[in-house]
Amino acid sequence: MAADGRDRENKSDDERSRRADSGRKSSRGGAPRTPHTQYRLARIPVDNAWARTHNQNLGEIRRLQISAGVLGVIVLAAGIAVLLGSGMASWGWIVAVLAAAFAIGCLSMIFYIPRRMGSMQSTYDTSELIPGVIAEIRPRGVTILALADQAVDRSAGKVPVLVARPCAPIEGVQSKVGERVPCVAVVANRSARGSDNLYQFVSPMPVAWATPDKAVWREAAQQIPEGEWETLRQNIDRVKEVSAEMTRMVPLD
Repeated sequence: MAADGRDRENKSDDERSRRADSGRKSSRGGAPRTPHTQYRLARIPVDNAWARTHNQNLGEIRRLQISAGVLGVIVLAAGIAVLLGSGMASWGWIVAVLAAAFAIGCLSMIFYIPRRMGSMQSTYDTSELIPGVIAEIRPRGVTILALADQAVDRSAGKVPVLVARPCAPIEGVQSKVGERVPCVAVVANRSARGSDNLYQFVSPMPVAWATPDKAVWREAAQQIPEGEWETLRQNIDRVKEVSAEMTRMVPLD
């Protein structure tokens, strides 16, 4: 009887665990809190000095920070000008206070943006390894076409998509159509509380932006099944179609 009692207790514990798991999934509309644990991940050691120079995601973050800082200073200066121009009138103070609050919000983004994005190492560690190729040569750069999965929770099935990313020539990678460029898929939802099972934003980030070590590039490329590379090769001529979309993403037909 003691054994029966222990069995019942174990079953109860299992049931509570299943309910807890269900609750964690339902809080995200069926998607797990850490979906990246289902993905194909690769350990890509980030060379921070190399990434600061070559990773164009970091360049975009710096431009956002600069824009936020410049806008904050302009709005604050305008608020002060209005206050002085009003002869220190009460309405001038109201405008100045509102301008100061807006400026503080802009300036705080300088610190919030990189914290929200996380470190490059963390991004590479938790982003899925995907195949990418140079699909187009442009006057001032190239366009990468990659094969990714738009699904958040893969247990519900895969949603393969083609994604495009224009960028400057990649240091160490030959700029020719068809050249393989292993990437990780940087993903996000527009809503932090998004309840659907699809990422609204998917963008390839080359492994070559993380490190100059070509052995790491080759190892990453080898971890990707040859069938995925072949699927991408067969769709390389769709790069203009994909690039024309606002999201630079189209379903793989």
